[in-house]
Amino acid sequence: MAGHTAPIGFVITTTHYASRMAVMRRVRGVLLRLVKRRLPAMALGAALIVPSAWIEFVANDAAWWLQGLALVVGATGLALFWTGLTGPSPDWVE
Repeated sequence: MAGHTAPIGFVITTTHYASRMAVMRRVRGVLLRLVKRRLPAMALGAALIVPSAWIEFVANDAAWWLQGLALVVGATGLALFWTGLTGPSPDWVE
């Protein structure tokens, strides 16, 4: 195989990585601000729970990837709903 090189494929540049991290930080900030507001957190949680529960328990002919996605979305919705119901927990206990 002398003289033959394998294609590298996709190379993540520093600029591309930095822009991805900026988007992730913004999403994290939005999520943290949402959790502090209890009623919108509960509403979004319920809005995520209902369709995912329908896919898990009623739609028996759903694709395997859709059932997995519904499980993740439902767990996220349940976590948001529970946090809205009980309030955010403290970072530490004194």
